[in-house]
Amino acid sequence: MKNITVIGSGTMGSGIAHCFAQYGLTVSLVDLTQEALDNAR
Repeated sequence: MKNITVIGSGTMGSGIAHCFAQYGLTVSLVDLTQEALDNAR
């Protein structure tokens, strides 16, 4: 497993994505709005 997709970039989704990214995995966040993705970054 090298690529992860997280659906929803709220508090929980961005936290999960952050944890995977810390371990060197490629993470994609998916959300309905660009604003939500910008806030997660």
